This record gives sequence, C-alpha cells and structure tokens, in this order.
Amino acid sequence: MVAIVLIATTSSAGEVRRLRLCADPSNLPFSSRDAREPGFEVEIARAIAAALDAELTVHWVPTAREIIVLRQLYEGRCDLVMGFPITPGFVDDKPRLSLSAPYYVMRQVVVSSSVGGARSPEDLRARIVGVQAMTLSDQLVHERGFNRKVYVTPDATFEALVKGEVDAVVMESPLAGWFVTRNAGFVATAIGDPARDLKIGAAVRKADGDLKESVDRAIQQLAAATLPGILGRYGVTLAQASPPAAPLSAELRAARSTFLTQCSQCHGTDAMGTAAASNLQAFKGSEADFVRTVQNGRPGTGMTPWKGLISEDDIRAIARYIKQLATDPARP
Repeated sequence: MVAIVLIATTSSAGEVRRLRLCADPSNLPFSSRDAREPGFEVEIARAIAAALDAELTVHWVPTAREIIVLRQLYEGRCDLVMGFPITPGFVDDKPRLSLSAPYYVMRQVVVSSSVGGARSPEDLRARIVGVQAMTLSDQLVHERGFNRKVYVTPDATFEALVKGEVDAVVMESPLAGWFVTRNAGFVATAIGDPARDLKIGAAVRKADGDLKESVDRAIQQLAAATLPGILGRYGVTLAQASPPAAPLSAELRAARSTFLTQCSQCHGTDAMGTAAASNLQAFKGSEADFVRTVQNGRPGTGMTPWKGLISEDDIRAIARYIKQLATDPARP
C-alpha cells in the first residue's frame, strides 16, 4: 500500500510543481531502481521535470502487464508513465488516457557480428535470424520469409547470437542498442522500414490537460540536445547505416562459432580481453605461436591447456578469425 500519494500539482499559472512517475524497478534500458543507471525513460522523465521546475518522484511497479500499470495511473498513484506507442489503435479503447508528444522513435534493427555479419535485410535471406516471440520484429522476419528461431525473452535471443546459434538478431532499437553498447564485436543496423516505425510518448490522464501541455512543451525544449544525449548513452540511437560487411568463408564462420562458445567468456566477444584474460587482437606472435599457446596454456595464468579439446586446424582458424576481427573496418 502506498502511504503517501504524490500527484502532479499546478500553480494558478499552470506550471507543474510536483510530478510522480510510474516505472519498472528492473527493466533496463528503460528503467531501473539503480541510481547509477536508472534507464533512459527515467532520465528523460527527470529532464522533463527539471524543465518544468518540478520535483520528480518514482512509484516503482512492474510494467510487464499494461493493465496494471495503467491502473496505477488512473488511481492516482502516479501521473506519468513513459513508453507508449502513439497510434490510434492504442488509445482508441482507452478514453481516460492521453499521450504526450513523442520523445523518440522505436525502429526495427539487425544485430550481428562486426565481422561477416548482416548489414541489411537482404543479408538475412541465407541466415538464421533470432527474434523474440510475439514482437514487431518477429512479425517482420516472418512476413519476409526469413529462416527464424524464436525465443521467449530478449536476453535469450541475444544469448543465442553470442553462442552462434543464430547468425543475426532482429530486435527493437532500444534493446538492440543496449546489447551492442555492452557487447563489443557486434553492430546494430536500422532496417529502414518507416511503416513500422513507432513514435513513443508518455501517458497521462486525459483529465490532466494542463499536465499534458506542460510535458509537450518540455519535450519540445529538450529535443535538440538533451533527449539525443540521453538516448545515445543507452544505445537507443546507435543503429545506423553500416558499410557492407565482407562475407566470412565457411572456415571463418565455423571459427567464429567456436571462438564465441569456447573463448569469448574470458577474452570477450571482440577478442580484446577482459580482466580475466589477455587481448587476443594484440597477439604479436606467429600463427604457430598462437597454436602452441592455446594448446599448452600459460602457466601461472588462467589460460589452461586446450590440447585435445580443440583441434589444431580449429585453433589456426580461430587465429585467422581474430586477425580479420582486428582489421575489419566495421569493427566498433
């Protein structure tokens, strides 16, 4: 039970003084209770409140079920909920709801390896494409007849990409950009289908007309610099046109799969190293040196011998894959 309900109040001049946001406590990149990384929608709500000289407070509520979130809004536990599509079909059956001006556009995005990956929908025709079930991306991939594998969650879909179960993923831009910012070695490319673009706004009660006007003004004021800065930090605007990627040979495709499943946990998906293991892109020895190091390990380090676990031919192929990864112009 909420002991004290803070609602949006206005002065006689219509200026918002206090604003309460409903947001999910664990739904990055959209929102999070973690003050260090609160999510782009919480940051945008704070910017709106600041532009209106208002105090922002957050009522944390899981947002998986739309009806529960909207009930919080209708019953006055919050006054603003971010992240709703500005479409007639969404608001037609919600007579108590108004949507603000859009603060970003959600698009469909291809995510793939920075080496030999897909850079356009045409590149997906001969590949296995991962999608989250029952999403706009799932619908797009199905309608275009691509060979798709369906997963329940975004995390499971991207995990399949990292493991090499799929060649690429089609996902909504906020989730795609968030993944790419945290997983080096992958790039995001917008599909470029304007008919599927969704303008996203914030929901307020229809009775709060002054609040809606104030939020719209704030979004307009923030559009030039503040909103792009916030969206960019979370990767939402990361997807862009990329140069065509040179296709990988069958040998290097197999090497990439082996590297991602056997080596990337320690060396990173981009082979540039982690706190636990060295940067393989910086390896200065010959291919024979690389094979010897992998087979025998490095005594006194976390690098254990892999002789008998990965064949010499596969180790040589991994070395060639890493060399191409280091020189590919599409590498992030």
